[in-house]
Formats: sequence, structure tokens, C-alpha cells
Amino acid sequence: MNQDEVLNENSYEMKFDVGTIKHLGLQMYSTLPPVIGELVANAWDANATEVKITIPEDQIDENTSEIIIRDNGIGMSDNDVRNKYLIIGRDRRSDEESDVILDKNGMPDKSGRQIMGRKGIGKFSAFGIAKEIEIESVKDGDTSRFIINYDKLLEKEDDRVIKLPQLMPTRDVTKGTKITLRNIIKFKSRRISIGIIRRGLARRFAVIGAKNNFEVIINRTPISTEDRDLKRLLRKDTDGKPYLWPIDEEIRPETGWTVSGWIGALEKSTPNIDDVDRGIVLMARGKLVQEPFVFNANVGQQYALSYLIGELHVDFVDQKEDMISTTRNALVWDTEPNIALMEWGQKEVNKIARAWSDKRSEDNEKQLLQNPLYVKFRDQAKDIGNERALKIADKLVRQTIEKNPIAETKDHEPLIQMCLDFLEFDAFWKIAEDLSETDPEDIGQLLALFREWQIVEAKEMTRVTQGRIKTIEKFQKLIETNALEVPTLHDFLKEFPWIIDPRWTLVADELYYTRLLREHFPENNVVPEVNKRIDFLCVSEGTKLVVVEIKRPQSRVSIKELDQIRDYVEFIEAQIQKTSDTDYKYTEVTGYLLCGDVDDDDSVQVRSKRLAMTKIYIRLYRDLLEMVRRAHSEFLKRYNELQEAKQRNEDRSDS
Repeated sequence: MNQDEVLNENSYEMKFDVGTIKHLGLQMYSTLPPVIGELVANAWDANATEVKITIPEDQIDENTSEIIIRDNGIGMSDNDVRNKYLIIGRDRRSDEESDVILDKNGMPDKSGRQIMGRKGIGKFSAFGIAKEIEIESVKDGDTSRFIINYDKLLEKEDDRVIKLPQLMPTRDVTKGTKITLRNIIKFKSRRISIGIIRRGLARRFAVIGAKNNFEVIINRTPISTEDRDLKRLLRKDTDGKPYLWPIDEEIRPETGWTVSGWIGALEKSTPNIDDVDRGIVLMARGKLVQEPFVFNANVGQQYALSYLIGELHVDFVDQKEDMISTTRNALVWDTEPNIALMEWGQKEVNKIARAWSDKRSEDNEKQLLQNPLYVKFRDQAKDIGNERALKIADKLVRQTIEKNPIAETKDHEPLIQMCLDFLEFDAFWKIAEDLSETDPEDIGQLLALFREWQIVEAKEMTRVTQGRIKTIEKFQKLIETNALEVPTLHDFLKEFPWIIDPRWTLVADELYYTRLLREHFPENNVVPEVNKRIDFLCVSEGTKLVVVEIKRPQSRVSIKELDQIRDYVEFIEAQIQKTSDTDYKYTEVTGYLLCGDVDDDDSVQVRSKRLAMTKIYIRLYRDLLEMVRRAHSEFLKRYNELQEAKQRNEDRSDS
């Protein structure tokens, strides 16, 4: 018997509005973790103890690939499907007059689980990544199976109602519910990162694990406590203790508005570590209700905010009144409890940021005093009795630590080396004083002094320049070999962004936007190998977000590629407009297309100039190489001239 054969004429019926479906699926959900997260939450509400998720590990084929979410919950009967599942916007908590899951007799289930769902719209999240959803469910031996197809919904847009035929059971489901997603449009011709999905789900749910009798398995591997253990990423102080601040308090007396959990500081400032977004998530009923943020805090230690991570449980925001946005990943901040939460959060983040800064400064100084280079400096200053130099250098180092507690000990070493040079520099002052006392008209000696002085002044710049020259040489090798390995050139430009723009010396890699671009703009397999994209790189420069598309060094771009970089920039601009966290909202988006060459066609040249007027630029590898060479060659030339002048002066003195 054909499994897709219609069981009988008594079809299911769903009343809908296409605009609502588009908003709930295509517009609200564009990445896989939130989509699967909604289906996992439905499994929890079905009292499942196990959810098995199967995701293709090979390249996604739009026509044949499937994502399957299977649970062992109570399932749905024919009546449940008609009067509950297919009712858009049904509030289960109100209908059942219960905040917890009920058993067959309408009594609170012994599991004591609180219901996560509220609006009855999570099922449509799947339309954010796929065009077809098949549901097969079994309850007390009663099987229901049907398919919801997005394109067929569009065909029935005017009718605002669609018939969903009952299909023959597959016999593959004996208990619970199986949901199959097909026609996966978000990941065409690409592989899905299973690791990102695991970590994304782990952070979205606090109820996963044996403690709550709720296991989530992805491709036969359960999400473990380690997947949820974000504390392992925290920095440790000199005593080996993590930078961790436990939270457990009532934010307003006698309200029951309790916040519990923790806030910590990461080891690195990178916006994304181990595919975990920085910021503090808010959880209610064991599920994420607010994406990572920092309570819009505005503190003196702004750099501290980029290190903070945490998880706070705020069950009071998901009680009788619905205080969570439609997307279920952000709170509505205009209710009294949520306003109180925001005010408390801002104060708490400010307090922790200051504590972090003080603690980090203390640790940095302890490490500094053990730094061999710093010890060498103090010994050298002591040996020559240069108290003035030691005093000034110590003040400089400590001010630097206070203003920049995020630096590692090794980051202080260039400064310490400069202080060693300062000993020499300070000695010149003493020579100048001696000269002024004995023979102020000795122009020869003064000129020799000034040459020495110039060399010391240029010395630190030269050290930086020589390091950059080595970087340029490596860049040239990458171009000559056409950088065949994708990560090679991407990681190189991420580490040395000044290659693209000299102003980019301290920029943050915005992995979130990079990932959005990868998912929304998969590359077609028909693109010739030489013209294939290596990757995207998004960097922040103050309030400006820069989108860089990296092509192979021997690529040649046409009108098509120029239009694509424009589309990327416009897409990111649209995403930023959706951002609710105004403190981190970029005010400008610019674009760079890094490639080997452009077509000689006049239309390409005209389009390039037009793009430049909108701050979208084309950068050729050969031009970048020449630009950085020219920008830094002057430093080495000046240094060599000074060295030669010094040598000539020494030769004259010897003669």
C-alpha cells in the first residue's frame, strides 16, 4: 500500500492567514537552532522523555534531504490534531486551565513539568528553513498523519483555509510524534554544522539531562552536561578560581520576582567562542526567553561587556501575563516585572563589570611582577641607579594595566621593552645636561646625540614594521599559491585585518553576522573553482560593520559578483534594523569584495564606481600587496638611514 495514499475523505482543516505564516516562519526563524528548539519545546510539553533528532551530515540536497525530530511523548489523536494542533494561536495554558502538564485524567502529571508553549505557533517555525512539514503521531493506538506544504498554503491564500488529507500510517511511529522537514531551502548544497546545532540547543534549554528526565539526542549522540557547561570557558584568576558571580535574589521585595543563576567573564574577548555568543541569556520554565544581551548596560568599563557571559533563570516573566515577544527569544520590556528586571540587570552588570576590572587589574599586576622582561627592566634600572626612569616606566605600565585590564601578560611585553629603551633615552637627557654645563658649543657632539635620539625614537616603530613586513611576505606567498585551503586566507585576514585597510588594527570578528551570510547566501556548485568564494568576514569598526567577501587570489569578478556584494550589505543592513539591543546597533554597513581581478567590460567599471559611492569597495590582491608594502617601506628606509649615519659618526670618532 502506498504510504502517501489518502486514508479517507475526512480531511483535516486549518484556517490561516498567509501573512501570519510568513511572519511566524520565513521572517522570524532563519537559523536552525531556534527552529529545532521550538519543536523540542513541543516535545517537552508532550511529556516526552526522549527526543531524537536526525540531521544530514552530508551536503544538503533540496529534493531528497530530510531533518527528522522524533519524540516518545503522549502523541496526538485525531481529535487533538483537529481541535488543538491545527488551531493557530491556541493558548494551551488557558484552554486546559493549568500551568503544568496534565495526565489522562486531567490531573497534574507526576512529572510536575511546567508548560513551555503559549501561543500555539512554534510548529510553523519550520517554514523558516523548509517548505514541507510531515507530522505523524500516535496516541493510545490512534494514528494521525498529514503534510503541511508552504507552497500549497500560498495557493489557498484567498480562501484562508486549507484541507490537509489524512494519509496512511507508515507504521514507523508506535508512540509519540515524528516530524519530518523536507525541501530544505536554507542549506542548499551545503553541510549543516552539527556542533553548532548541539551547542545552540544546549544553551536554549536548561532542562536537558537526567535531572529532568529529558534527553535530546542528535545523530545518535545525546546532548551532554559538557555541552551545557559554559563555565568551562570562564577565565581563571592566578589562584585557579573562575571569574564567576553566582546570582540568587528577589529583585523587588515581596513580589516573588526571583533571579537565580550566574554571570562570568570569558577567557577571550572574541565575540564568539566555541560557537557560543557572548552575553547573558534569560531562561523561563527551562527555556531561553531572551537571546544573549547585557541589559543595555552603559558602564565605564565598556570593554568588560564583551567578556561577560551568563545564564539567569527568571520564571516570573512567563506566568499569567505573556511578557515574551512573539519570536519567544526576547522579552517585552514595557511590563512592570520586566522593567524591574531591566533596572536590576543594569545595576548588576555595572557592579560585576567594575569587580571584573579590579580583579583583572590585580591579576595582571601579579603576572607582570613575574614577567622576566619586567624583572630585567627593574634590575637594569637598579644597576645604573636610574630612579627617574624606573619611576616613570612603572607609572606608565600601571596606567596601561588600569586602562586595559583585558590584556594578557604577553601583551605587556612590547611596552616593557619600550621602557628598557627608555632607560637609554633617559640617559641622553643626562648627557645633554652635561653638555650644557661643560661645552654648549660642541655642535658635533650635539648632532651625534640627536642621531642617537632619533634611533631610539624610531626603534619601537621599526620593531612593529619588521613584524608587518614578515606578515606581508606571508600574504604574498598565500597569493602566489592561490590559497587553496579555505581556512588559510580567512584566518590570515582575520588576524591581520590591516592588510585590507590600514585603519583596522583593533577590530572584533562579528561571527554572528558572518554565520548569517553563510546560511542565507549558499554558494552554487556551478561556480568555477577559481572564482569560488573562500568565506565571509564581518568586522566591526566602532559603530560601523564591515562585510568582506573573500574570493580566491586568482578569481575574476563580473557584474554578477558586484551585485552579490551589494545584496550581502543590504541583507546585513536589514538584519541590523531588526536588532532590539540599541546599545549594540551599528549605524553603518560597508562592504569589501576581495578578489584577483575584475572584467574589462565598461559596465563592470561603471558599476564598481557606483558601488564605491555607496561605500562598497573592490580590492584586488595585487593592489593590497603594493599598498601595504608602500605604507611600511618608508619606516625601514628611515631606520636604515639612521643606522648608517650612526655608523659613520662612530667611524669618524675612531679615526
